[in-house]
Formats: sequence, structure tokens, C-alpha cells
Amino acid sequence: MAFKIEELERMAGGGAGFALWGYTTSDDDLSAVTTAGYFNEAKDMLRVNDWLFVKASDGSGIAIVNQNTGGVVDLTNATAIGGSDSA
Repeated sequence: MAFKIEELERMAGGGAGFALWGYTTSDDDLSAVTTAGYFNEAKDMLRVNDWLFVKASDGSGIAIVNQNTGGVVDLTNATAIGGSDSA
């Protein structure tokens, strides 16, 4: 599918350091969301080293913006978060 800017939300930060973002999609999986170019529409919002907490169709993960050059935003592969609770 495609990136939906209305699903991207700044959660914290953004000053001299990095910002924390949240993004939710039920249409795309984590690998699609972390594909270079997926977040290009947000190139003026996302900075290198910003963290994204992603809830995707196949689970949740954390990724970091590792490139935002020439209008192309690229993220690291998502580290999956969540799991089972044995209690």
C-alpha cells in the first residue's frame, strides 16, 4: 500500500536531539514500512537518528531513520517488539 501521513505522530523530542515518532498501518507489514522511500512524504519532518515505533499488519517494531538525503527517507530494519506473556 502506501504511507499515510495522518498516521505519523510525533510522540516526544525534536529539539537538539532526536524525536520519537509513532506510525500505525494495518495495510503494510514491517518490511514494507522500513523500505527506502516509504516515508518520503515526511522528508521535511523526519531527521537522521529519529526513532519510529511502528505498529504494522504483522506486528510492532522500532526503526531508526538512517538516511534522509535528496528526498529519500530510509529506515533501519525494524527490531520487533512485543511477545508472549506467560503470567
